[in-house]
Amino acid sequence: MVTESAKAVGYIQQLDEARCAGRWKDVPELCRKVEKHAPHRRCLTLTARSEAQIAAYTTQRPSTAASTASSGLSQTVPTLLSAIEGESDLAQEAFQATVCLGWLHYVLDEPGLTVSRLPDSLDTVAARIAAQAGSLTGWSKVCVVKGTFLKGSAQETTGAITEAVKTYTSILPWLSSNNSATGESAQFRMWTESLLGRLCQLSDQSDGSSGLVGSSEALQTFRAWAKFSEGTGRSAEMDTADSARSRRLAWKSYYDTLSTIIRHDLPYDAGSAQVTSEKPAIHSQNSARLQQRAELKRVETIYESMLIKETHFPKASGSNREIEVWVDSVINNWRTLCGPSWTDADLGEGGKEGVGRSVIDILYRAATKTFHSTQILRYLFVVHASLAEFELAFKAYDSYIEIVTRGKDRAEQEGETDDGVDDDSTVLRTSAEAIRLLCRFGSRKEAEKAVEIGHNLEKWLNHFEDTKPTSGTNSVPSTEALVKPAALAVAYCAIGVGQAHWAQFTYEADTRAGIQANAIQLLRKSILPTLGDSNNVDALYALAVVLAETRDIVGAIKVAKRALSTATKTQAAYSTDGVLSSGSATEYGRERKLIPLWHLLALLLTSRSEFTAAEKACEAAFAQFGDPTILFGTDTGTFRSEHLKDASGHYVSTQGIVDRMGSFEKSGILQIKMTQLSLIEITDGALAAVDGCDELLALYGRLFGSPGAEKVKLEVPATVVSPKGSAGTTKGSIFRGRGSVRTQKDTSARSSSLLNPGGGSAPAIQVTDGGSTSHANGHHHHHPHLFHHHKHEDGPSSNGRSSSKLRDRSASLGAQSVTGTAQAPVVPPMPENVQNGTPSRSNVPRPLSAASSPRKSIESSETPLRPIAHNLHASPPQGHERQPPRQDTRLPAPFPDMNYIPPDPRFSKLQDRRHKVSLLVDIWIFTSGLYARAQAFEDAREAVAEALKLVEAFENELSLEFSSAKALADKGWGGGKSIEELWADAFTARGELLVAQSLKHEARTDFERALLHFPDHPQGIVGLSNILLDIYCQDIPMEPTRATEITPLSPTHAPTVPQTSTTPEPKKHHLTSHIPSAENQLSPPELSRLAARDRAFGLLSTLTKLGAGWDYSEAWYALARAYEESGQVEKAKEVLWWCVELEDTHPVRNWRSVALGGFVL
Repeated sequence: MVTESAKAVGYIQQLDEARCAGRWKDVPELCRKVEKHAPHRRCLTLTARSEAQIAAYTTQRPSTAASTASSGLSQTVPTLLSAIEGESDLAQEAFQATVCLGWLHYVLDEPGLTVSRLPDSLDTVAARIAAQAGSLTGWSKVCVVKGTFLKGSAQETTGAITEAVKTYTSILPWLSSNNSATGESAQFRMWTESLLGRLCQLSDQSDGSSGLVGSSEALQTFRAWAKFSEGTGRSAEMDTADSARSRRLAWKSYYDTLSTIIRHDLPYDAGSAQVTSEKPAIHSQNSARLQQRAELKRVETIYESMLIKETHFPKASGSNREIEVWVDSVINNWRTLCGPSWTDADLGEGGKEGVGRSVIDILYRAATKTFHSTQILRYLFVVHASLAEFELAFKAYDSYIEIVTRGKDRAEQEGETDDGVDDDSTVLRTSAEAIRLLCRFGSRKEAEKAVEIGHNLEKWLNHFEDTKPTSGTNSVPSTEALVKPAALAVAYCAIGVGQAHWAQFTYEADTRAGIQANAIQLLRKSILPTLGDSNNVDALYALAVVLAETRDIVGAIKVAKRALSTATKTQAAYSTDGVLSSGSATEYGRERKLIPLWHLLALLLTSRSEFTAAEKACEAAFAQFGDPTILFGTDTGTFRSEHLKDASGHYVSTQGIVDRMGSFEKSGILQIKMTQLSLIEITDGALAAVDGCDELLALYGRLFGSPGAEKVKLEVPATVVSPKGSAGTTKGSIFRGRGSVRTQKDTSARSSSLLNPGGGSAPAIQVTDGGSTSHANGHHHHHPHLFHHHKHEDGPSSNGRSSSKLRDRSASLGAQSVTGTAQAPVVPPMPENVQNGTPSRSNVPRPLSAASSPRKSIESSETPLRPIAHNLHASPPQGHERQPPRQDTRLPAPFPDMNYIPPDPRFSKLQDRRHKVSLLVDIWIFTSGLYARAQAFEDAREAVAEALKLVEAFENELSLEFSSAKALADKGWGGGKSIEELWADAFTARGELLVAQSLKHEARTDFERALLHFPDHPQGIVGLSNILLDIYCQDIPMEPTRATEITPLSPTHAPTVPQTSTTPEPKKHHLTSHIPSAENQLSPPELSRLAARDRAFGLLSTLTKLGAGWDYSEAWYALARAYEESGQVEKAKEVLWWCVELEDTHPVRNWRSVALGGFVL
């Protein structure tokens, strides 16, 4: 081997550096110097000169001299071949010449020759050469990568995609063996970037070529790309528009592949994924998903920054397609990550809310690179709504509709479609989702907007119906041709939802029946077979509720049974954006959706006095899940003794379906339990129903936890009195103050039955003597039926019912009551006295009316209405015989997959707590009513006191964040009530309890306070009006007498009503400061009585016109009494006949108790 001189070595090194740096202009001069000092290195210099020529050729194409240059390059081929054959001593230079020859064929568009000239495995060749020479020169390393890329690209050109992928992949181990690309040359980085970038695009799992590379291999490729990209810099000469786009497409392929793995739940190989930005996993089962989310987020950030930086704002007539595709991908990932298959723990810090807020930021940044993008506005509407930011959501929706309307008008005028505007089906679905949100989470103001959107949809549909083309004309195509039938079904159902929802808010009583009839027509139209969505559970549920409210009980039962039948048995789905996407599959999704329908069916049956069938329907709502542990999970450590817990050290606890439910669904479960207790009260008496109060409270604790644990800054006093008659429950710490309270002075008067003191182990079940259930002190003994772990096999129940009957009822709610529950029939069997759909009246007594039933105060969850004048003259109801109106309803929006489960928005903690407190207040009021009807007045009083404590505590919490009175009167978005309405509920419940105890003057005070807080409270108005009419009729004195104030109260000794003479004695000695107008000593007694009657008439006539009271039979009955007392007998008869019609189809509880979302499942 010839020994090189120092100058020759220096020039050879400079030539290698120039080639590695891409300084091709310096190559000819360096080649001349190398030829002078090392003439035997002919192959080296020839190869270098050829490479410079090829580089110059590639930079000048296309040009007029392209053919001349091409012919010159072609003449280089024989020279290179002879140089390769003649080079036997220096294998590296022969290798470099071979790669140069392949490059020459490549630029001359000769891919076949390129493939044949280059060796199959260049990394193997390089390893062999390195072993011989000791190390590879910089340019030899470049040639390894360069040759691999050229061979793979040529194979792609010839159609051998699979071979190309193998060629590209073969170099990865060699590349990974290099410690870092930081110290490598510019040409090495350029060719490596080209190779990895192309391999990334071929490895993209989201396109049709994903079969070429497995997901694990693809991730290895992408991670090699990410490692290379982060370890290299970009020189100015490399950073061209083409190279930037190539890098961006590689990152996009990386992102799309991760997205595909997440959406389709493909195997994920964590491998060498970089998750340094995320906190380490706490639980090993979540670590893989945490790493997967972190990798997706890192790639998402990198690709987005490149896309936003390298994309220019479009012209008004153009669009940025890549931005739109990117936004679609982000939203699809959001749907998956915020769907049922991912939990907050899987997503790391921030959970699903953090994902949503990240998507919001991406959408706003994307909007800066688009011009009036309806797609981005639609996504902003959806994601803002999912975060409970409804004001921002509907601002986006309003802008969306404005732009779409302008675009459609422009397209109609010009006769050309605008591809940048959403198609008609998408617009219909978006508007339908807007109506669904407004009706589900809003109040009166939102109901008005929902109706307005519905009217716009109707105009749009009517416009295209009117412009249907006739044969032989070129008119605008029909609605069916422009819109998918499923979208039409969604639109009709949404319009019906808005109409039916508005019927409960309108002040125009005469139009209510027409509005409801229109809603029914639209809902029936949405399930027409021609639209292909005839078994949509949401639409059927909505239709059944509207029919029930319009007293078409037979029709409502028929529709409900159809919804519960196997015809609707399709795979349930869970959608994060309502009716805008098909959603993802949800375990037990159909069963979850049918819970309100079973409840509705039960109430429909109670309106026909079929209470046994109604009980079966309630039980079927839970039996459809099979084993109760499926629904409620297991918690084997709940009632274990302390020494057993210490011995085992742990206990097994698994989650149930309820742990994946939203607040609205959980509320529906509680409502069914309350209906079950109401049915027990009817069939077995109030004393039997009281036994289930513990179950109801424990069920609330299982579903929502302890309300005291979530308070903002206030804590419940630790010394809240707990009734001694109650044993502990699963969440007993929540329920202080319920049950029987034993005082020292009345211990001797109580029953001798005792309850074992509660401890750390399972509470003892005590049987109460059925013969001593009520006492002079108003207490009621009962054993606590726990929400789970019931045992009734020892002895009879307190009300004489068999233990099996109690156990069956409890099992429908217990997490561990039954180890295996038989599957209930699809529709519960109808009672024997039902023939041809028309029942014969049962002899079972009807439930008590609201006048004597305090529980009615929570059976109709009224919506706040703005204050109105109370002393207006009103004529009797008009046209009720022919067109009876109907009240509260909210309709569900349909969906492509008929049984999707829409998640609740991510409400703020305060709003979420409002919902929980409102629900618990309703439960305490319901419990109070049961106690009162069981003559346990002391327990009823304590239940109301618990409700008042909750309202007061929540008001204090709310005051920490808001200081205005408006905040107290505003219920906000969601399922909770305003502070003022909660106060009204609680004071009304206390007033009704006092009425049951014949303390009507004290009750009047509470009713007055209720109406001060919430002027349109139905039960408060009825309660106060009845007392005012009693005053007018002189059933009670104008003012309380001392006799009524000190009369001892007991269930067995009703207080004596003081006798009043025809000439009332002066009341000035018995005046009390808290009675309104009592200070007016100048008014004659007759004038005061007339004022009381007129005030009652004004309150009732106004209430019966409102959506909250138009079908409230107790209000109409009180109004009939007011007419009678004023001498208008004919009007009183008319109203009484209307009361009979209402009561004839009245359920055991209000229709709106079926589901918190009204018409929307």
